[in-house]
Amino acid sequence: MEANVRRLYTAMQDGSYKEQLRYYKKTIVNNNRKVRHIDAPLLDALLLEHLWLVVLKPLYDMVNPGVARNCLPEHGITAKRREHSVLKEAKRLFYDMRHLNWLVDVDQRQCYQHVSVKAYRRGVKIIRDRLMATTSLPLVPVGFPDGETLRSHAFWRWLTDFGEDVGFIDGRLPVGTPTSPYIHQIVMLSFDYWMKENFEWAVRYADNAFIAVATQQEANRTLWRVRNFWWYEQGIRAKRQTSRIVAIDDKGVDICGYILHRFPDKEATSHNKGLTLVRRSTLERARQADNDRSWASYFGLMRHADTYRIMQQIERDMKLSQLTAKIRIDREMDAKNIPMQNVPNLQTLTLYKYEIRQSKGEDNWIKCLIGTPEVNKETGEPTGRTLAFEFHGNYQGIIRWIRELERMFPNKEFLPIEDARIVNECGYIFEGSTNQLRYIEEGDV
Repeated sequence: MEANVRRLYTAMQDGSYKEQLRYYKKTIVNNNRKVRHIDAPLLDALLLEHLWLVVLKPLYDMVNPGVARNCLPEHGITAKRREHSVLKEAKRLFYDMRHLNWLVDVDQRQCYQHVSVKAYRRGVKIIRDRLMATTSLPLVPVGFPDGETLRSHAFWRWLTDFGEDVGFIDGRLPVGTPTSPYIHQIVMLSFDYWMKENFEWAVRYADNAFIAVATQQEANRTLWRVRNFWWYEQGIRAKRQTSRIVAIDDKGVDICGYILHRFPDKEATSHNKGLTLVRRSTLERARQADNDRSWASYFGLMRHADTYRIMQQIERDMKLSQLTAKIRIDREMDAKNIPMQNVPNLQTLTLYKYEIRQSKGEDNWIKCLIGTPEVNKETGEPTGRTLAFEFHGNYQGIIRWIRELERMFPNKEFLPIEDARIVNECGYIFEGSTNQLRYIEEGDV
């Protein structure tokens, strides 16, 4: 290993690393019968590509506008955080953002084949220029000696040239290398900023852009603006057959394999606001799963949709009791509900998370995840465990106090709120959170 490290290090110093960039061809056929021709790097090329990624990733993360959802750490279609997930963000659009009624879905045509070296180098300059404008810029890049700073033109020239060498094969962006997704992210950086600055709701997953607007006229304008941006700014064409404008309230919309429905005449605080399903082809393949391993893949997809009964039926037919004793669906702040009139009976509680919703611009609903110490019913002694509960409703005393905390601590540093009590005093409030009169003094009334 040490000898190989020295060999590659020497090759990096004298520029002979280009001779180590070798690949082999592979062909992969997806479930939808789409054929992909892969350029898989050999070990030396793979190590050099990861070296470039080690330096580039922190720089890209500092300027990432948060529109892209693919090929980034903890990002994906069903990522845990809403800000990193396509599906959770789409559910927010369909269920809560009801003033946006039209969805523009634009897909790139052969995006990797149309990514040029010129567009890549322009994208790196965008990263450089935005970082140069940052006052808190770290001085020394990862793996570089003292004296090389992120404000050094020599560093950026090396990073750009090295990325071009390891990321492109004869001027084209290959499929199947770890650097290609990040190079595509760099090329799309200017488009991501454009979407972020011009639209209230916009998400990009690889070569698919989703933008929500209020009217059909605005949707038509947006479609042509996206097509022109891609072609004139980045040299990438949009697919004519699959680019579309969809009325969200009309029927189900396919977004990255999930079919989302919005139920009309509902508000953000209503129940049963919409429905999320999976594609029929995915469902049919799940029904034909013949072993635990194949079913587990579909289980991971379907658990994020409203397919609880279908999943139960498939498991009954397959008798997969060893895979899951009981199907469980993850929901945000999911705990046993406690009636609000019982909350004041808790000796003490801790507020861990909360969500406030609005109707017509006014706060009118809150959901809180709380914990309280468990007590042995027989002995009355604490067990050392914390019971989890949730309560929700229109409790203005609690909502107004939390809003005041948010103004004082914008990043919610006040959470968790420990050793608290909720009392019913002219409405439910946190104990001690209001300025209450204790005596009537002359002149007060």
